Amino acid sequence: MKRPTYTLPSIVKKVFRSGERSLPRTEICSRMEVNELTAFLDLDSATLLDKVLKLEQSPVRIASSEAIVEITYQPHQVYDLAHRFLRDTQTPKKLEQIVAELRRQTQFGWNQILRMLQLERDPRFVQYQGDDRWFLAEWTQANDQVYDFCRDNGITHVAARSLVHFLEQEVGIAGDAAFLPLLDDRFRVEGETLYIIVRSEETDEELAAEEIAAADSSESIAVIENETEEVAPETASPLHQEPKQEETIFTKEETNMTNATNLRVLEEVQQLLQEAISRLEGRNQEMSQEVVAHFQQSNMQAIEVLMKEKHKHEQIVLGIQQVLATSEQQ
Repeated sequence: MKRPTYTLPSIVKKVFRSGERSLPRTEICSRMEVNELTAFLDLDSATLLDKVLKLEQSPVRIASSEAIVEITYQPHQVYDLAHRFLRDTQTPKKLEQIVAELRRQTQFGWNQILRMLQLERDPRFVQYQGDDRWFLAEWTQANDQVYDFCRDNGITHVAARSLVHFLEQEVGIAGDAAFLPLLDDRFRVEGETLYIIVRSEETDEELAAEEIAAADSSESIAVIENETEEVAPETASPLHQEPKQEETIFTKEETNMTNATNLRVLEEVQQLLQEAISRLEGRNQEMSQEVVAHFQQSNMQAIEVLMKEKHKHEQIVLGIQQVLATSEQQ
C-alpha cells in the first residue's frame, strides 16, 4: 500500500504545535500515534524519534534532560521570506526555486542563502517521501478526500486540463490542500489523464476463505504429483498413463500463458518508458521557458542549475531509448 507519507524529520516537526519549543519524549511519541503519522511505516514512534535525533540536520535535539526534546530552529528573516513565498503562491516549491526567489528579494548571494536556509530545521516546512519539494506544515493533504469523492461518484479518470477546476469546484478541496497522486497507488497519471484506481472492498472473511481454498488446492496438487511419481512405469496401469498426458498438455498451455504474460508485461514496460520520455521532454520544454525568464533577470546561477538538469534529462532519455530499442529487437 502506497500513500503520501511525510519524511521522518517532517513527522517529528508535525508533532509540534505553533509556539511549542520543547516536548517530553513520551508526548512526542503519543502524538505520532494518535495522529497516525507512522501508519505506513515499519517503525514504531520511539525508534523513529531516535533516528531523527541522530540526523546531521535534525529539526530536534536532546534538551537539558534526556526526557525532553527541543526544536533546533533559530529565527532568521530568510525563513520568514521563504514561508511567505510558499504561503502567497499556495504551491510547494523546490529548494532552488525558493533560493531564486529569496535572491531576488534580498541582497544575499546564492551560496549565502543556501548556508542560512536549512529548511530541515524549521518546523513550518515539511516534505513527503519521494518528493523533493517543500510544503507548509499547515497545509492539509487531500488524497483521501479526492479518492472517496471519485469512488462514491463512479469517476474513473479526469483530464489534466480540467483537474484544477475538478478539485476546487467539484471535490471542494481547500485552496491550500496538497493533492499528490504520484505518491499514492490509488491514482495513476498517464499522459494528460489522471486515472482513479477504485478497488472492490472485500471482507476479511472472504479473503481468508480465498487463502484457505488456495492452500487446499496446492496441497491436493502436491498429493497427486507425489502419487504419480511413486508409480513405476512397468507396473502402472492404463489408468495411470492418462494423468501423464494431461500433465504434458498442461505444461504446454502453461508455457503459452507464460509467454503471453511476458509479452504483455514487456508491452506495459515499453509504454511506461515512452511515458517517461514524454514527461522528461515536457519538463525540458518547461525549463527552456524558465531559462528565458531567468535570463531576463540576469540570474545566471539559476540558469546553470536548469542547464545541468536539462543535460541530465537528455542523458536519461538517451538511456531509455536504448533500452526500448533493445526490447523491440527481442
